[in-house]
Amino acid sequence: MSIQKTGWGEIRWQDEEAKVLKNRRLQVGEVRINGKAHQVKHLHYDEQVMYCLSGEAVSAVNGESEIVRAGDCIHYPAGIEHEIWVLSEEPFIHLLVSNPMHVGNDTLFATCAKEKVDPKLFYIAVEAVRVQFLESLDYSYAIFDNLGNLVLQSHRFPQHCVHKCNPGDSQGNCPCMRKLSLEQCRKQSRFTCPYEMEVLHNPIFFQDQFLGYIQGGFFRHSGVSGEEENIYDVPDSVVVGVGALLRRVVKAIRNYCEFEQFRQELSEKELQIASETEKKAMMLTDLRKAQKEVTDLKINNHFLFNSLNQMASMAVEGGQIELYQSIVNLSKMFHYTLRTQSQVVPLFKELEYVDAYLQLQKLRYQDQLVVEKDVDPELLSYEVPFNFLQPIVENAFLHGFHDIPEKWIRIEGKKIPEGVCISVINSGNPLAENEIRTINYAIRSNISHGLSMIYQKLKVYMDGNALLQAGLSPDGKTCFQVILTRE
Repeated sequence: MSIQKTGWGEIRWQDEEAKVLKNRRLQVGEVRINGKAHQVKHLHYDEQVMYCLSGEAVSAVNGESEIVRAGDCIHYPAGIEHEIWVLSEEPFIHLLVSNPMHVGNDTLFATCAKEKVDPKLFYIAVEAVRVQFLESLDYSYAIFDNLGNLVLQSHRFPQHCVHKCNPGDSQGNCPCMRKLSLEQCRKQSRFTCPYEMEVLHNPIFFQDQFLGYIQGGFFRHSGVSGEEENIYDVPDSVVVGVGALLRRVVKAIRNYCEFEQFRQELSEKELQIASETEKKAMMLTDLRKAQKEVTDLKINNHFLFNSLNQMASMAVEGGQIELYQSIVNLSKMFHYTLRTQSQVVPLFKELEYVDAYLQLQKLRYQDQLVVEKDVDPELLSYEVPFNFLQPIVENAFLHGFHDIPEKWIRIEGKKIPEGVCISVINSGNPLAENEIRTINYAIRSNISHGLSMIYQKLKVYMDGNALLQAGLSPDGKTCFQVILTRE
């Protein structure tokens, strides 16, 4: 048995049971929280089952409280916020079974060296993993390139960190976020910051090249009391869980680098199809497929519009005018995307489509959403690529307005010396300089990033004379700009 002392009590880890359960990666311990003590709010990096042995306490999960007593058995998933107040004078004792996340025996160091990796590939991979994986995490992390430049960091950090150096708003200036060399990354896996918070870090390699490193944790794991500063002293299982999470992120970044490199090689091979017979066969197959899709689309459209019209009639008969207007807006959107055959449309058509989309968002957010437009009337007839604007506007709702109750979005259109500039500005979390750089790399990368696909579409329809970029408006708000030029 090994005993871990904490500010609120102790955990007696059952080493023998741990050996038996080693293949399942489970850890078993007896947790004793002192009478009338408070186990402060903390994140669960691992999945846990708690079986109460004695005492009585209040257990709060994500702000919702319940009384727990001897005999209760509770399951806690990873990713929750948890705290406990002991009600009784006697200790609150429970059996804890934790299941730290495991990534497997994947090595952090690649061994298959090839030609030099383009540094932009790392930024592209981080942005792709952010959209697909990191954005849903409530944990603290920061990712740096091999020169120590901050690429991405979470917006969530422990209250102690926020109080001391506020890393969420100081973007990489926290003393924990040190520039690390390759040798430092290899020699140590953790360090302690000046405020006694521990940080784990892992290097990120691809094809034997050091691309950067990730830091995470930002916890106290010292076995000394943190009651004065109200800091949760984490158990060993949390350390294991954080380490596994970082390895999972490293693996996702490296896998995406490999995928993107393979995709680029495949694209080059596709451009080198030598046989004209193969080309004609492919074109014939694509034509037949397209003909079938057009036929199916016409049938589906007929059913869709009939159904929407019937629903609208029912809404009017029932006096539900708001519902009727929403159905009309939805019908306008479907009509625009499914029936417009041109590659280019007048700008006013795009704006009408965006208006219908924003009216549906107003139904959801009501007065919490404010929409403004300032478009030069002379631009309304200007020809623009079909359906390029709505995905940019939608991007604000998908990524920018996270945890922002009052939402504001503005669409601007004006003439500039080069041609036309269309801006979408929103009041979501402002982008930091490193985030702007990473997003712009991803936009130009020709990957399955939503804005990257819009950029490729703009370039094709405008013969390359188009630009889509992220940045900040003059008043510091997140802004996406489209610049279209005519030769």
